[in-house]
Amino acid sequence: MPEHRVDPTLLDAVAARSTRAGNAALEASHELLAHYSDTGDAPTQRAVDTLIDHAADALRALTDSLAETSRALQAAAGRSAGADGSCTRSGRTRDHYR
Repeated sequence: MPEHRVDPTLLDAVAARSTRAGNAALEASHELLAHYSDTGDAPTQRAVDTLIDHAADALRALTDSLAETSRALQAAAGRSAGADGSCTRSGRTRDHYR
């Protein structure tokens, strides 16, 4: 099977976007938890609290997943950049990415 080479700068760009998306999802979970109101009715309040907690948990899970994806992309970019041992991306060698 022929080797497929991926431009390391593309991987870095996707990793950066994943990081930004993860940060936005985490911020959204914080905002969600900070801005819910009291309904004044105990059963309704429990339902609202449960919904908000689940939504915040989902946003935090998304944040974790995006962070993991970003790390994997950065590692792949480092391997791809230094696969032939030559200097790439701003004159750095693959040793820079370890």
